[in-house]
Amino acid sequence: MLLLGTYAFAFGKTTPLAPGWLFGSLLLLLGVMATNVEVLVLRPLRSLLQMTQSLTRSGSPGAPVDAPSGQMRELAAGLNRLRDRMEQYESELSEERSRRKALGQTVRDLEDRYALTVERANDGIWEWNIESGSVDFSLRWKAMLGLARAPMQGVEDWRALLHPDERAAVLQYLENYLSGTVPRFDEQYRLRQGDGNYQWVHSRGTAIRHASGTPYRLIVMDNDIHARKQIENALIQAAEGLSALSGETFFQALMRSLSTILDTRDNLVCLCVGEPPVRARTLAYYSRGTFTENFEYDLEGTSCGAVIDRKEIVYCPTGVCELWPSEKEFDRDSYIGVPMFDSTGKIIGHFACMSGKPMRQDLPHLALFRIFSVRAAAELERTLLRQQLEARHTIA
Repeated sequence: MLLLGTYAFAFGKTTPLAPGWLFGSLLLLLGVMATNVEVLVLRPLRSLLQMTQSLTRSGSPGAPVDAPSGQMRELAAGLNRLRDRMEQYESELSEERSRRKALGQTVRDLEDRYALTVERANDGIWEWNIESGSVDFSLRWKAMLGLARAPMQGVEDWRALLHPDERAAVLQYLENYLSGTVPRFDEQYRLRQGDGNYQWVHSRGTAIRHASGTPYRLIVMDNDIHARKQIENALIQAAEGLSALSGETFFQALMRSLSTILDTRDNLVCLCVGEPPVRARTLAYYSRGTFTENFEYDLEGTSCGAVIDRKEIVYCPTGVCELWPSEKEFDRDSYIGVPMFDSTGKIIGHFACMSGKPMRQDLPHLALFRIFSVRAAAELERTLLRQQLEARHTIA
């Protein structure tokens, strides 16, 4: 119709209806074109615009875009892929937020536990930022040394507190640890207190290192071992003082020294009786500041019997009566017993220190008591040998 009207109008063959046909045809053509533009262009573009707007907002990216074939469909497919990827990223981001939230709570819990542990622990802690040189000394550490009001901020302040006799060795040991020459920093040394006296500490440090192994932070925990060191020194001095004694005099001096150093009430050194030993006979019994007559007693069910049976040091700082109910008769709460062996390795006796109150939890290393054990065993073996020789002479 449109072509016919155009032909008639062009060649002069018009009719009264020709202009109307032409106008109607143009309107029809415009309508078809508008419909095509709406369906093929505007509607997909609105969908694409809606999706792009939803992609820029938080939340769901929206529904997939549909478009007819052609370049618009390719563009819609690309946006749909982008939508799917955005949904995946949003899901991963949500999971990451949850993980970070849980991790943050875990870190806060650990920080609270760390602070509580530091507060309740007997250790003083200091942290050295190796890169900046600054040091953070805990209040507990300062109080332990009587330096609560001392202005301490750098590692040089700590170095200045080291005892002159140990400063070089401690600093060299620390340098070896930081350089990786030794696997740990674990040392005992003296630090100067606020009153000028020196205090023994047991220092244990851990370095935090970069991936290259270079340390950038050092965390050190210092434990007050001054009282224990005093006992150690007293034991060593007592051992040296006993070297010139022998026989009963030696055993009595040993019991008196251990009672004074350990602050124990009942102290005895015994000879095993029987084969295998079922009884013990005291060679010296020092109780409440005096020596009493020697006696024999059964080992079964006693703390001393445990020393003989196990052939090792038995140390119970408190609760003796719970382990050996027979000790209730003597009102004992703490006990340390040390076996004695002859030159062939056979157990021949033991010595023990007991008290009606708890014993120190931080006794010196038990190896020190073995020093007394060896010395007492040698004296006991010599005494037994002398008795055997005297018995032979009597028979002869």
